[in-house]
Amino acid sequence: MTATPEQLLALLEAPHWKQPGSTSRRPEGPTAKRTEGQAAVNLHVLDHIAEGHDALARAAKLAKEGTTLAKREALALREGQAMKSEAIIGTHYRVRQMGCPACGCLTLLPKNGRAFCISRHCARAGMQRRWAFRELAFVGPGKVMEIRRSDPDRIPKDARPLRWLVGFFTETGLPVSMSTLRRLASTHDLPHWYNPMNHREHLYAISDVAIAHAQHTRATQRGECAKTSGRPPCTGLADMFFAQTELAATVAEAKKLCSVCPLRQVCLDTAMTRGQVGQHGIFGGLTAGERRALKKGQSR
Repeated sequence: MTATPEQLLALLEAPHWKQPGSTSRRPEGPTAKRTEGQAAVNLHVLDHIAEGHDALARAAKLAKEGTTLAKREALALREGQAMKSEAIIGTHYRVRQMGCPACGCLTLLPKNGRAFCISRHCARAGMQRRWAFRELAFVGPGKVMEIRRSDPDRIPKDARPLRWLVGFFTETGLPVSMSTLRRLASTHDLPHWYNPMNHREHLYAISDVAIAHAQHTRATQRGECAKTSGRPPCTGLADMFFAQTELAATVAEAKKLCSVCPLRQVCLDTAMTRGQVGQHGIFGGLTAGERRALKKGQSR
């Protein structure tokens, strides 16, 4: 049974986790070490505990409101807090069990306090999609994408043997047997390569197999992957749509995604009417400069 957010915070209250070096994260920076010396406690854990109690209190207050949105926000607060606690402890059960909000696959891994989708088919312009834990808990899994296949002439970096993939999907809470993976790979004609370390076994791309696994899970109506609600194509790509430096290639890729988004006009109208005309970023397929020019032309 998965631990509750309260149980995880209670675990972090133990003396072990308050000691310096109890987590992989550095308790303080080099400047603090030179001027103040080694801290007697792990300040990162103490801050997390205080913020956690505040988050759970806000969640309880929202739950009392009784509205559908308030209840959903309360649940997202609780789940996001639990994901943060698990990341500190060194586990990632909740993140691994969540389907990607963009591609629907169970390919999320935690890193630096965020959840990243490791599927190459889900990335855009070489950028992995990522979500804050609270955001991930709020939006939930998205619609599973159609089958995609890697280039059979090149071994991708995420190529792994089937025995490794069995363990990978076991950690998601939706295990699959070796025979089922073989059947899925054969049914969808997924490319494979000889393992240079063991010529008796084949390698398959995680990105290819993950889609087949998600579709199989959806077909059997198990778990969150059964949900089919779609997401805007910009989901999880804040680094692309709000890049500090608007490179031509990045802007072109973002606009390409906007061109097929059913919410493009709604997004643009919102930006034009709610004071976001000059805000940094791409809304409705237009950059800040293009939105200002459009606003200027409309006011004439």
